[in-house]
Amino acid sequence: MVIIMDKTYKLIDALGNTYESLTPGLLGGNKKLKIYGRLDCPSAKRWIEKGYYVSNRVFFLNEDIAISAGYRPCAVCMPEEYKKWKTKTRKKTKWYNFIKYIAFFLFVCNNLIEK
Repeated sequence: MVIIMDKTYKLIDALGNTYESLTPGLLGGNKKLKIYGRLDCPSAKRWIEKGYYVSNRVFFLNEDIAISAGYRPCAVCMPEEYKKWKTKTRKKTKWYNFIKYIAFFLFVCNNLIEK
C-alpha cells in the first residue's frame, strides 16, 4: 500500500488567519511589519540571509488577500503598488487629521461657551 502525502503550505487568509493549502503562496510577507512582496524580493532575501525575518515570514495566495489581511506592498520589489498604496494612505491621513482638527475645535468652542 502506497500513501501519497501532498506537501502543504501555511498561508494567511484575508482575516489574517493561518491555514494549510496544497497551493504555495505567490507572495511573501513579514507579519511583524505587515509588508508583502514578491518571493524574489532582494530586500527580503538580504534579511533572510542574515538570519532575520524568517520567524515573521508569512505567505499569501494573491495580492488581494494580502491587502485584505492589512498588509502593505513592499517599496523595493513592488514600487508601483507601493506608490498607489502611499497615495491612498496620505489621502486618508489628511482627511483623518482634518476631522480630528475640527473635532478639537468644536470641543474648545463648546468649553468656551459653557464658561
